[in-house]
Amino acid sequence: MTDRMVKSLGVGRFLDWRTIEAAGAAGGILICWDKRSLELLEWEEGQFSISCKFRTVENGAIWVFTGVYGPFTKEDRECLWEEFGAIRGLWSHKRALG
Repeated sequence: MTDRMVKSLGVGRFLDWRTIEAAGAAGGILICWDKRSLELLEWEEGQFSISCKFRTVENGAIWVFTGVYGPFTKEDRECLWEEFGAIRGLWSHKRALG
């Protein structure tokens, strides 16, 4: 995913993002946010997910957003659940899933 492609979404210089590139015709995750509202503290990439730990600028609240590409096979779904467990082990903050 190129800078130009993401910036075409419109937020301009206040836009920040993290991605996991698609593997063939499957997958690919893009998480975007406005840097005036959210500060990225850390992030972790998995095979089927990307998790971002944010601080809300307005009130200092820390929370985690996980973007997911849902796999089709049972084995891959088990791998996704392992990714969720690993993130939960790293960060105990409130979380949102998308």
